Order: sequence, then C-alpha cells, then structure tokens
Amino acid sequence: MIYDNYAFYAPQRAAYAQAMADYAKYEAQQIALQAKYAADTKGGKTPKETWDLFVSALERGDTDEAASYFIPEKREEMKDNFKIGRTSGAVESFLNEDIKLIKGGTMYPDGDRFEYYTGSIDGGPGYVYMLIKNPITGIWKIEDL
Repeated sequence: MIYDNYAFYAPQRAAYAQAMADYAKYEAQQIALQAKYAADTKGGKTPKETWDLFVSALERGDTDEAASYFIPEKREEMKDNFKIGRTSGAVESFLNEDIKLIKGGTMYPDGDRFEYYTGSIDGGPGYVYMLIKNPITGIWKIEDL
C-alpha cells in the first residue's frame, strides 16, 4: 500500500521538484539583478538630468554611453538598437525630430516614475518616454523609449 501511494504521487513530486528548481533559478536571477542595480551609478539625480545625459551621449555618437542610462535589463538590447539606428538614420531622426515633439513630463504620485510625453503625431498617438528611480542608488534610469 505504501508503494502504491508513492507511485501514485510521483507526478506531483516531480512537479514540486521542478517548481522548486524553477524558483531557485528565479531567485538567483533576482539576486544578480539586484547586484546590477546596486552597482549602477550612471545617471542623474533627477529625470531631467538623466535625460539630458542620454541625449548628449547620443548627439556625440556614443551609443554605449547612451545605453548605460537604461535600466540594466534593457541595456544590451539598447546598445544593439542604437548601433542599428546609427546606420539606418533612426537615431538622427530621434534627435532631430522626436525629441522636439516632447510637450512635457509628469511625475507619478509615488515619486519613483516619470514620463515625458509628446502630443499626437500625424493624427496618431504620441510617444511616452518612461524613466524610473533606481530603488537602491536613487539614480534615475530610462525604462522605455
């Protein structure tokens, strides 16, 4: 009878073991991400300061530095996007056209999120550029363009 119960619950034990392994992997990823946030001091003490540093880096053509103002999870993706954007002309379009469309910005009530926004573009929706405060260092980072 004990063996029958053991065999009967084998799928549940396997699922539990897999869930625990997945959780351990997730926890390790979170610890690594927290370490990246703790070591990340590149940016400004205000959203505007970070935004100005980012735009200045793009204007100089320093795409690696421009990407350093993004949250750690997006940094490598943005490095690649900026390199492609330099050759395609998208970065110049962003600098010469899109940035000029910014109408203003709004701080979220919690004080940890800020968004720049544009008006409608060609009758369609505008853009939102989201910045967040690094919860560990207090430095503002770009989350999304």
